[in-house]
Amino acid sequence: MNKVNILIVEDDLILAEDLKFMLLGLGYQVCGRAANTREALTILEDHTPNLALLDIELKGGDDGIELAQIIREQYKIPYIFLTSHADKETLDRAKKVHPYGYLVKPYEEKNIFTTVEMALSNFANEARQKEEKEQEAGFVLNDSLFVRTGGMLVKLRFQDILYLEADANYTNVFTREKRFALRAILKDLEQKLTKYNFARIHKSYLINLEAIDAIDAQEVHIGQKRIPIGRSQHSWLVNHIKTL
Repeated sequence: MNKVNILIVEDDLILAEDLKFMLLGLGYQVCGRAANTREALTILEDHTPNLALLDIELKGGDDGIELAQIIREQYKIPYIFLTSHADKETLDRAKKVHPYGYLVKPYEEKNIFTTVEMALSNFANEARQKEEKEQEAGFVLNDSLFVRTGGMLVKLRFQDILYLEADANYTNVFTREKRFALRAILKDLEQKLTKYNFARIHKSYLINLEAIDAIDAQEVHIGQKRIPIGRSQHSWLVNHIKTL
């Protein structure tokens, strides 16, 4: 099993060396030690750490919180803040970048081990839950939406989908023969499907424009379903259909 690789960003050389020594003693690897954001980003370009330990109060340039935001957006790895003390304003800023833990100076091995392991575990759980949620929410591939049902991924062609209806944190997908329930909100599915000729004509409905049978002043007819539509959406829909 590969050892966990850790980046240390600490501008106090003695503290950084002590921390490195304790990490190695706990069985971790240290891919590099940086004293500022510039050095940290250079190491991140050359290595792929599993975790970063970031001193909040880095001197000269960006502090650890600003570096954490860069890591969050570009490198997608967990990070733990290192701090001796911080005022309320600094802690409030730190919370906004969602660290996976804090280590308070001076460090103790047992606290390091517990904090690192919890951070890695929580990060792995988040990644797994996100993957499961994305699978359950369905994913789009070319002309189809794949949905999870009965332990399988089932392929629904766009041409076979009539409409989608919001149901709290779920969305029901209707074809002419069946209904499929997805654990996803309608807004997220709208973002995926709008470019494939689906349109949100009501807060609870996303429809396949190709499946429309008729439109009257207040409703859109799709098969036996009557979907309400407001005046502004009605005007948009009629004008949009003219361009299809």
